[in-house]
Amino acid sequence: MRAAAVVVNFNGGDDLPACLDALRAQTVPVEVVLVDCASSDGSRALAERPPAGVRGLPLAANAGYAGGCAAGLAALDPAVETIGFFNPDCFPAAQFFAVCTELLACRPEVGGVAPRLERPGGELLDSCGQVLTPLLLRVRDRGYGGPAAGRFAEPATVLAACGAAMVYRRAALAAAAVDGEVFPSDFFAFWEDLDLGWRVSAAGWPVVYEPRALAVHRRGATARPGRGRLIFRRPPALAAAMLANRWATLVRNLHPVDFWLRLPLLLPGEVAMVGSVLLRHPRVLGALPGVWPRVRRAASQRHLVRRRPLAELL
Repeated sequence: MRAAAVVVNFNGGDDLPACLDALRAQTVPVEVVLVDCASSDGSRALAERPPAGVRGLPLAANAGYAGGCAAGLAALDPAVETIGFFNPDCFPAAQFFAVCTELLACRPEVGGVAPRLERPGGELLDSCGQVLTPLLLRVRDRGYGGPAAGRFAEPATVLAACGAAMVYRRAALAAAAVDGEVFPSDFFAFWEDLDLGWRVSAAGWPVVYEPRALAVHRRGATARPGRGRLIFRRPPALAAAMLANRWATLVRNLHPVDFWLRLPLLLPGEVAMVGSVLLRHPRVLGALPGVWPRVRRAASQRHLVRRRPLAELL
């Protein structure tokens, strides 16, 4: 199976060369496309003058992670069957794509691979696939921040792969497209990974966590330094996008059975979450009107998406 990697960069700094080196060192051939979203830290030069084995795609403006993934996907040869999408602070092990292509070749029903992501040093986990919490439907990266030794050692069906490193079969991406888009053009960043995996899974292409597909992820490399949840350390526009993209994802994909069963807890949970964000990050309030249209657009797309109860997907 022909494989390709799309790296979406915005001010990736010293992480970007390490990411590209890891992709060029794969044990199977991998076509690498570097999409730069108008970086200003000097890393854009790698897209304008890419190293051997890398095709550069410098964009005129910052299209965000969703827009960068869409641009990279459009630039690939249609014959490429296996496509990985990466953050520049993610460094796949040499066997990463060999494992993923083997899994997809041996299991034609599988639509995507969620790799095992570990923090630098390998002592802590970062993500072993994404699921939703049972009641409040918060996105959860399995194993997030916990010890790596002896945990999540077996493959499992998950809802989605973390966007830092996610691998999908092209046919599954095509089946999950909405209005001709695999990645919502208005999402910019955050929740696009869960939204995509949910649509792929609901379209009949399960996403499988594979522990042998290993990568290191230096999560939060683009957030302001500090402690606490990342949403509190993002600029107001991005923090507002995190909220709006969550709502858009739920509106687009949630089956009525799951919505009505959870509504008594879901509604007060959302109010409490928004209140917490505004208390800690009050400028987010002014940014919310600018991102609300994406929620309305997601609502208009509900009839275009196959929605299945979550119990059928996991």
